[in-house]
Amino acid sequence: MYSDAFCKVYNQFGWNYFPEAFGEQLLTWLHQYQITVHKSLDLACGTGVLCEILAGDGIEASGMDFSEGMIEIAKQRNPEISYEVADMITYRPDEKFDLVTCTGDALNHIMRLEDMDRIFANVSAYLAEGGYFIFDILNEKEVPMAEPIDLDFSETVKAQFMVTHDPDGRINLKTTVYENGVKQFEENIKEIVHDEKAVCELLRKNGFRVEKCANHFLENEGNFSKTWYIIARK
Repeated sequence: MYSDAFCKVYNQFGWNYFPEAFGEQLLTWLHQYQITVHKSLDLACGTGVLCEILAGDGIEASGMDFSEGMIEIAKQRNPEISYEVADMITYRPDEKFDLVTCTGDALNHIMRLEDMDRIFANVSAYLAEGGYFIFDILNEKEVPMAEPIDLDFSETVKAQFMVTHDPDGRINLKTTVYENGVKQFEENIKEIVHDEKAVCELLRKNGFRVEKCANHFLENEGNFSKTWYIIARK
């Protein structure tokens, strides 16, 4: 779980460009294929940015996250959207959704494929027939050990990312935030790369049809990503 300090830094220093960029792509995709979504659920919703984008398009959006700190910020940002704290491995609401999303490599925090299997089984249970489950997972080529990557959030706020691998094959993402040259915060987050073919097989096992597994979301995208985007339909 993210620390409370990281949640505040995440919101304050503008990590929102990830869900903002995907949210615009998702709306473009929905409109392009004339897909009607009445209710959506964002797993591992963070501070709720994607939910806000979908709600702005007239969708009854909701979100859940394991982090109480993230959900607290999400509720403060938009109290009209339904948010709850839960573990997506065991999360199984009674209501049905037309669209379920899980982005920002949130599923790479799930270390075991057995738990991924449980998540897919649960999503299948609360996804409406014909509904879509859309998520991304890391491509192994995206996370090699590398020199620190510097990113400017503003003239005064900078972040540095460092990727390392431990002996067990897990990935450590070290994030350090600086303001006016002074270190404000540091967080180490563990993830693991899952084989995309194994993930797609688990989807099929749980009643999904995999419609897309590619390094781009929109067909006319000029910039391909090293992330796998997976579109599955029940």
